[in-house]
Amino acid sequence: MKIRKTLRKLTAIAIALVILSGMLITSKADYNPVNMYYCDNVINWRGSLQFNVYVQIDAGSAANKQVIIHYNAGDEGWKDQNASYLTTIDGNKEIWVATVSGFAISGEYAIKYIGDGNTYWDNNNGKNYTNDDILGVANVEAIRTHYQTPNNYYIYAAVKNIGYAKKVTVRYTQDNWASYKDVDLSYYHSAPDGKDFEYWNCSLNLDENKMDDFQYCIRYEVNGQTYWDNNFGRNYDKSFYRPL
Repeated sequence: MKIRKTLRKLTAIAIALVILSGMLITSKADYNPVNMYYCDNVINWRGSLQFNVYVQIDAGSAANKQVIIHYNAGDEGWKDQNASYLTTIDGNKEIWVATVSGFAISGEYAIKYIGDGNTYWDNNNGKNYTNDDILGVANVEAIRTHYQTPNNYYIYAAVKNIGYAKKVTVRYTQDNWASYKDVDLSYYHSAPDGKDFEYWNCSLNLDENKMDDFQYCIRYEVNGQTYWDNNFGRNYDKSFYRPL
């Protein structure tokens, strides 16, 4: 009887180890250290596109890193644009950015990351990205827009639709953060084509004489969590608008 019990225990342990091993292998196989963070549309006018692709990579200790935007250049075929390191967030996550621009480009792209000789792709689950894919793994992003007069500044933001009840706020200063104001944004419209994010906006009446000290950032509160877009610690200012 003792031998049978011992054999049963050993068998159970062996089965558990096999299952655990399979889980670890599956987890490692599914791991992808590269993700589109968000896309910043700078120009979309008369056939000319310019957009900045921000990429998040789980860098770890990888050496000889390369982040590449593989984009559709229309009649010229597919081209590669190298991204540059921007900053590190959340400990070991790096943000890289590349600018893609030109006439007749389609805005379609995928992201390639090479680290320690290994190559990883983020191709939006086989669909590729377009410049209309505003949010990747980021939950909030300030959106470039136009303003009509120097003291009437329109604020737009995109937020991931994490929960129904949400609050979106712009925090801004005109005295280099000696003081600041918070103004709520209002829901504007949902994203097209079933994309799971929303646009919110508001208008700020600013002191035209203090525009050189104007800075702002976006706060997004949902499900008890708070997310910020402060331009990776640099904040936004009057230069962050789309030229007419």
